[in-house]
Amino acid sequence: MAGFESPRVSDGETKARTEVETYDLIEENPIEGKFMGTDADRHDMIVLGRKQVLRRNFQFLSTVGFAAVLISTWELLFANLLFSLTDGGTAGIFWGYTVTVIASIFIYLSIGEMASMSPTAGGQYHWVSEYAPSWCQKYLSYITGWMLVTGWQGSVVGLSFAAGTIIQGLITLNDRSYVPQAWHGTLLVIAVVVFAIVFNTSMAKQLPIVEICILVIHIVGLFAIIVPLLVMTPSHNNAHGALLDFYNGGNWSTVGLATMIGLLTPLGSMLGFDCAVHMSEEIRDASNNLPKSIFWGVFLNIILGYLAVFTLCFTITDPSAILNTPTKYPFIQLFYDITNSFVGTDIMVAIIVITLVCAVISEIATASRQIWSFARDKGLPFSDFLSKVRKLSTVPCPSPPKTISHHINTIVISTLSSGSARLDDTTV
Repeated sequence: MAGFESPRVSDGETKARTEVETYDLIEENPIEGKFMGTDADRHDMIVLGRKQVLRRNFQFLSTVGFAAVLISTWELLFANLLFSLTDGGTAGIFWGYTVTVIASIFIYLSIGEMASMSPTAGGQYHWVSEYAPSWCQKYLSYITGWMLVTGWQGSVVGLSFAAGTIIQGLITLNDRSYVPQAWHGTLLVIAVVVFAIVFNTSMAKQLPIVEICILVIHIVGLFAIIVPLLVMTPSHNNAHGALLDFYNGGNWSTVGLATMIGLLTPLGSMLGFDCAVHMSEEIRDASNNLPKSIFWGVFLNIILGYLAVFTLCFTITDPSAILNTPTKYPFIQLFYDITNSFVGTDIMVAIIVITLVCAVISEIATASRQIWSFARDKGLPFSDFLSKVRKLSTVPCPSPPKTISHHINTIVISTLSSGSARLDDTTV
């Protein structure tokens, strides 16, 4: 190779090590050496046919935090309590969550296995292109890529909508003279999205540290909520009423059908652990740390989710009493009815809002990496523009306007709720 000194193989070095050294010499990669990852990372990138252009600054713990906080299992069990409590009741929450957990374990074990073999930001669409039958690889991969892009954009909408409207519900609780308007909630949703976009654009390098800090809040915050609820509740539900008494508040034809519809809450609380996969090109020793991070993130959230489920099941004695709340969020009414304190309720709800806003930050990071990866493979319009990376920050979004254009759909969709109150839950 003219102009370069071929790397020499010393005792103990593998052929793979020589290949990645040669590759780095040829490509003149701008990433600092300490953020290039391990030899295994560099070899994986060669095998995948990719060039390392993102900093590998995520370690095992920060990746666990990223996945656990983004999914926000126990937070969403509280936030989306309306659906399962109306259709299924406390028994529906418990059994629906149990079924969801069993199914999710097998799904994420499979994803972890695939991630260990092909740790790429493309995730599922790349795996389809690698392992699907040759005659349909391109078509299925393209469809999968578009499903991932639109799915993660929709997920950003859902979490930001929940965070913004929970804030509005808290205002409704504290100020009896306040008349909530749909467009007020829309403005709060937009504020959450803008904050998350600004953070991802200007502070992306600090994201791993932030994820570890929020992981602590994610864990400790649950106990700060369930302990007061269990201690201060005037009466606990008995085991039969909590785990076997189903509720059909939606007046469906059968209780079984109502419970199936109420599965929206537990299903939503366990979706999206593949988020870490789309950050794989920023994880050090990804083929090893990524599957372990997915496993421990799932395990942690399952345990925290069960703590939240049991708390809800044994503290909600009359579902109808908190369903017809002016806050539109039964869990806010539950907090106030048990604590009989505005300050106490505000603090507990604030914990959930903070973690949900941080989850939106993580979701935008995931969605932007998914768009960037798919554009890198020429799967999107304007792919050359969308696949660029800022050299100074090594973030796949060359400018704030581009990031905003990525997520403008969140703002557009959130404005739908201002047209009709019926669209609030439908949008999510």
